[in-house]
This record gives sequence, structure tokens and C-alpha cells, in this order.
Amino acid sequence: MTTGTIGKSTYSKLVLNLINKIYDNTPVGASFYEKAQQYFIHAQKQEDEKTKLDHAICLFETREKQVSAKDAALVARSLEQAKSDKQRFQKALDEQTLVRFQALKAICLEIIALTRGTTEVETRTLSAKLLGTIQLLSPTAGRACSLSNQKSKHLYKAVLALLLLDKLLADGQITHPYIVERYILSNANTASHLDLMAFRDDVQVPLIMAVLLQDIGIMHPSAQLILKGSDGKADEFRVLEESERLPLLQTSFKESLKFILNGLGTDKYIGNSKEERDEFDKQQLKRQSFLIALLKSAVKPEDGIGNLLKMPQIYCSVVLSTKSNYTYEMLPKVALVLEKGVEKGVYSKPAVDALIAITGVYPQGFGVTYIPKDSDRQDLDRYEYAIVTGLYPKDVKAPICRMVTRNLTYNVSAQGCTVSVENNLYNAQARKKLERISEERLVEILSKLVSNFDERRKMSLIPKCWRPDEYFSYVKNQNLWNKVVMYAN
Repeated sequence: MTTGTIGKSTYSKLVLNLINKIYDNTPVGASFYEKAQQYFIHAQKQEDEKTKLDHAICLFETREKQVSAKDAALVARSLEQAKSDKQRFQKALDEQTLVRFQALKAICLEIIALTRGTTEVETRTLSAKLLGTIQLLSPTAGRACSLSNQKSKHLYKAVLALLLLDKLLADGQITHPYIVERYILSNANTASHLDLMAFRDDVQVPLIMAVLLQDIGIMHPSAQLILKGSDGKADEFRVLEESERLPLLQTSFKESLKFILNGLGTDKYIGNSKEERDEFDKQQLKRQSFLIALLKSAVKPEDGIGNLLKMPQIYCSVVLSTKSNYTYEMLPKVALVLEKGVEKGVYSKPAVDALIAITGVYPQGFGVTYIPKDSDRQDLDRYEYAIVTGLYPKDVKAPICRMVTRNLTYNVSAQGCTVSVENNLYNAQARKKLERISEERLVEILSKLVSNFDERRKMSLIPKCWRPDEYFSYVKNQNLWNKVVMYAN
């Protein structure tokens, strides 16, 4: 195994920081999901306080009509005080709501900045880098998988949603007028900076918000009670009974919508023009309506815009599963899960086809084992390690990879390759090619590729894949997306 400094590169730290901004579990409750949880906890108390203040105003307004002239001044002062108390209370709530909205918007803009390039190729590379880094930073075994995947799945889904939006628009599979109008303007030869900003602010930002808010209702006390039990000790990552699952989904959806309307609201206009403010507020409501439409459509998307949320959600349920039966070797089965859903008529075929065309069968950051070829294109008597690093493979079953080892030696400056189906050891036919090799030779290969060999003697001598998290833990191995010469294998 490669030696060097174990730690996080600047980019890896950036990704982890962004994940923690979205979802974390800290004493200070700094993440967005933690702030939402605090909102849910205090929402009823705030609603009760608002009702109390409204009642006081109503009471003094009634008294004002009934009291004698002698007491009128006192009642008038009391009424003004009650109105002032209500105004201060509402202002404080509005300020809290605006802080939450602007925090979420800042996260959305950071995601866009990390994944959107000036060209289509650059956007794909940046998106692959973010998806791959999330996967490679995630543990591959043990309970830590559930906790880590719970945190990082929101960011992963957001990146997939942006990519899926691009693909479905390019394929003409999205007909929603709100989206199409802004897409046409942003892609016109005469597209201005304002047109590009409109597509970002009117479509991409609300889409990312919808993805990040899709599960926000899970933080409501009623949902947490189902997940963790009355004593808070139940395993929240267990497979839920149907009697628990349906109420949880209903509660989460209902409270997510309430949070958007009451706990998040919209942005605030800054300026002195009434016309500009009215137009600004009008546009904010359009964006909010689009966000809500995305969430509602995701429940039963068919071929609609809800697939922009639903497909990434299904994909992440396999690739970043939070369930105790999570198995790293099963990650490439995600394409099969999606295709089976199409066969059963529960998933949209255009959306599934688009997503698989983007990701291929093998998720970003997945550890591929393959049989290399010599200069005469003949198979060699060994296997090597690679990591999936590219989106949009020409053949969805032939992943675009970065070679990690050459001649059974870890090599930071390794080349890139496209791993063919017939030489990818994930496939049984490829593994059969190595069955003719002696056990001694296979043990020798394994001993050169793994650390702590004595502890890993029970590993398969012809592995379907490998787990690159240890390799990626070294700082110098964390830039796998710079340009390389690509080879076909």
C-alpha cells in the first residue's frame, strides 16, 4: 500500500465541510438539518405564543369599544403595547426564517460552484470529482457506514439531480414550461449573463433546495419518535415495519412542506423601489411554488419533474445505503435495481436510462479489479486495481477509471483506462480467466496489493472488486481527476 501522510487534501476538507453544513450531529447544532430540528421542536410553542398575542390584541380592541371615556386612554395604550409585542415577536420569527433561507441558498450556490464548469466536459469532471470524493471518504464496512452515508447522501443526491436535469433537458424529456423557458434562454447563442443567472436562480437553486429538503421532515419530533422510540434508543437504521414506515413517510412529507412555507419562506428584497420589490417578491413565490411542485411530484413522478428527486433518491438508497445490510460489493447492482423498477412499471424508463447513461453501472469512486493487457493486447497473468473516476462512459458496463496499480505496484502518476466487460473481475466470465493461474501466484499477487497481508489471508484470491478507502486516506492519492492519457483495456 502507498505510504505517505494520512489526512485530507484541501478539496477533501472542502467536501467534508460542505457535508457537515448540510447534515451533522454536534453539540452546537450548526448544520442545516440540526437547525431545522430546532425549528420543529419550538414551532408549536411559537405558534401558541403568536395565538396568545393575537388574542391580547383582539381583547383590547373589544374593550376599546366598550369602556368609558375615562378608561379609553389606558385601553388604547394597552392595545398599542399588544400590537408592538406582536410586531416584535413576528419580526424575530421572520429574521430566523430569513437566516435559514439564506443559509440554505448559500449551500446551494456552493454546490453549483463545485460542480458547474464553463464547458460540458468541465462540468462532468467536476461532478465526477465531487461524487467520487464523497464515496471514497465514506467507510466501506461496519456501523460507521450508516452514520456516514446518512450525512453525505444529501449532497450526493444534489449533484446527481443537477446532472439528471442536464441530461433530460438535452434529451428533450422535460416539458415543464417553467424549466424549458429558462433553459432555452440560457442556451441561446445570445444568452446573456442575466439569462444564465436566471436558470441558476430559478431552476438549479430550487432543485437543489428540493433535494436537500426532501427528507427534512424526518427531523420533526413525531418522525424521530418513530425512528428512535420513546427512549431514543431504537436503531434508526433498522428496516422499519410497514406500520412504522408509512406513518414516517407521511409525517416527513407533511412536515417538509410545512417547513418550506413556515420555517424557510423566501428571500428578502434589499432596496427602495416598490416596483422592484413587487417583482422580486413575485419571482420568489414562483421559485417557492416550483420547489413545492418538485417535492409533490416526487411522490408519484411517472415521467414528470419529480424524477429529478426520485431517481437520485433511489440511486443513493443503494450506493449510500444507511441500512445494516449495506455491502460494498453490491454497489454496482444499483443499475439493476433501477432497471427492475422500470420492468415493474414503478420507475420512469427515460429517467432511469438517463441516469444510467450518466453514471454507468459502476458508481464514482468504486474500486475495480481488472486483468490488464500487454502491448499485443493479450491478457496478462494478474489483476490490477483501478478506481471509477469518469461519468458518461461510452459503454455503461465499461467504467472510465484511473489506474491505481501497475505491475502490482501502487503508482500515483498512473494512467487512465476504460475497463472492458470481459476483463472486469466483477463479472464471473472475467474471473474464470484467472482460474488457470496457480494458487501460489494468486497469493503472491494479493500479498503485493494489500497491507497487513497476514490479517487478510482469507480474502478472495480472485476479488470481484477492492475497497479503495485506505488508499484514498493518503493525502497524495486524493487527486484522481487530473488529466491522464486514457487506454482501453
